[in-house]
Amino acid sequence: MLKRSRRRRALLALTILALGLGVAACGDDDDAASAESVTVTLAELTDSGQSGTATLSASGSQTDVSIDLPGGAEGVEQPIHIHQDTCAELDPAPVFPLSNVADGVSETTIDVALEELVGGEFSINGHKSAEEAAIYVVCGEIS
Repeated sequence: MLKRSRRRRALLALTILALGLGVAACGDDDDAASAESVTVTLAELTDSGQSGTATLSASGSQTDVSIDLPGGAEGVEQPIHIHQDTCAELDPAPVFPLSNVADGVSETTIDVALEELVGGEFSINGHKSAEEAAIYVVCGEIS
């Protein structure tokens, strides 16, 4: 009887240990996945009525940038870029141009690693249109 009780406790301990290792492994996978992509909130500027997100995904030494920016004027393409600095102190010269937002969407692959963007001080800035490029409609800081 005593041996059976010890075996049960040993099996229970092994089961708990195995479950604990499984949970730890799942946590590690989640951390790795989060390092592979970053979502940036594109906040409204100048009462534009627009806001959205940019998803930056690692692709080797490059980064895929997907913009979701609804609410623009129908049929009007909106320039969007990655700039140095924060939204509050934006360097007006784009560092990485992105494909214009058309019908609320932009997809671009840029020649910079995601870790460099996240490790630096960069922002994504969108304009009302090519004709009204001085009017910023959204901005979001990459962190």
